[in-house]
Amino acid sequence: MEKKISFILRYIRHAITARNTGGFGVHSPFIFNFIQYVLKEKHPYYIFKEIEKTRRRNLNDHRRINVTDFGSCESKTREISEIATVAVKPPEQAQLLFRIICYFKCKKILELGTSLGITTMYMAAASSHESCITLEGCSETANVARENFRKLGMTDILLIECNISEQLENIFKEYGSQDFIFIDANHRYNALIQYFDLCINNCFDKSVIVIDDIYWSTGMQKGWKEIKNHPRVTATIDIFHMGIVFLNPVLSKKNYKVRW
Repeated sequence: MEKKISFILRYIRHAITARNTGGFGVHSPFIFNFIQYVLKEKHPYYIFKEIEKTRRRNLNDHRRINVTDFGSCESKTREISEIATVAVKPPEQAQLLFRIICYFKCKKILELGTSLGITTMYMAAASSHESCITLEGCSETANVARENFRKLGMTDILLIECNISEQLENIFKEYGSQDFIFIDANHRYNALIQYFDLCINNCFDKSVIVIDDIYWSTGMQKGWKEIKNHPRVTATIDIFHMGIVFLNPVLSKKNYKVRW
């Protein structure tokens, strides 16, 4: 309960201090256009309904699977419906990732943390990608994700089962730099910084990195603060639920907080 109250207070603080201008008052044309045409965009795409059917099917799936958390090294049995309720990005957030990938025409997509694959399908559907790779440590969770991909006909997603902390460097060696990376795996400070350092060294100047749950814990907040100050990061947008990182050297160093 104490953790939940603390999280709510962080959200209230964010809402009070964040911009709610639709981009007006933002001097950077790049950031203004991003807020206007990505963050504020609400147009539904045809694939949204199909992916949400998969979500509803998972929400009603009471099969139990053994879920392994590589961060805590703990395993426990959970219903798929519970995972779909608490561990999968809600529609508007998953759809935002779709819009970002569409807007920047990203071709090489990498996700750290597949879960049930709902968010993965949004990212894979966003463009005619060269590759969409997603990494998942839990074998039984990965099997459910593969089942979801197969039922929706998304057979071109490459799901790699691995301990992300141990294998991420090898993934980059094999598959190269990425245009878009979504970090949604181990929500601990050390893991976040390890992931980010590897990711930023395997990105192009115009790549985008999105980090999930930047206010989830004090460790995540500490990691997000360090990421904002990284010398290669030129601009960030904090929408509370996620942090969006830009590396484009033409941008002036600035951190934006937007009410979304």
